[in-house]
Amino acid sequence: MKKFLIDRLLFPKSYFKKLTSKLHTLYIGLALVGLFKLGMSLIYRIPFYFFNKPPEVLVYNISLTFCIIILTGLLDTVFFAMPLFDAFKNFALRKRITDIKGQFIKLMKVYIVSYFLIIPIYILLHIVFRENVAGLRIYSGYFLIIKIIIVLWQSAIVTRGIYVIYTFHKKLKILVFFMVSTWVMLLGYTVDYLVNAWLIKLFM
Repeated sequence: MKKFLIDRLLFPKSYFKKLTSKLHTLYIGLALVGLFKLGMSLIYRIPFYFFNKPPEVLVYNISLTFCIIILTGLLDTVFFAMPLFDAFKNFALRKRITDIKGQFIKLMKVYIVSYFLIIPIYILLHIVFRENVAGLRIYSGYFLIIKIIIVLWQSAIVTRGIYVIYTFHKKLKILVFFMVSTWVMLLGYTVDYLVNAWLIKLFM
């Protein structure tokens, strides 16, 4: 029963073992992450930016949307994986890594697939707290607490995936989780700030 619940909440280990270093699925994942990051900020502004606009403004806003999706997906995923990938080089492994590039791609994919479980919860959260996140995005205490819980949940998913692709010793599990959760929280705040304070203002 415990294993069943963990597999449903954090993905089965067999799922992470199937991750490959193929680039086309990575590109799709980057786009999905970027779409999620921008979508959570743009969702309540869609009528303002895309309805009843002159054709040239509409083309500009649509083109800008695609550019921001690619940019935020790339920044979020690459900047998550890069420092951790460098740090993990110094960790003891039970199995030597031979394909360095492939391992870096798999690490990015572990981060990307963690979004598959949390995106529906984020969408539900934004619907429930719509009055708090629309417009100026004023966060209520409840919204902030739940968001922290989701970040820790995502970090647990990523940590499990990292353990599968890296085969670390079990004694490193707490350290890896601490590193992942801290970085996910800081990076998430930074990317959200970039989107809301800068990129979203480029729309007309």
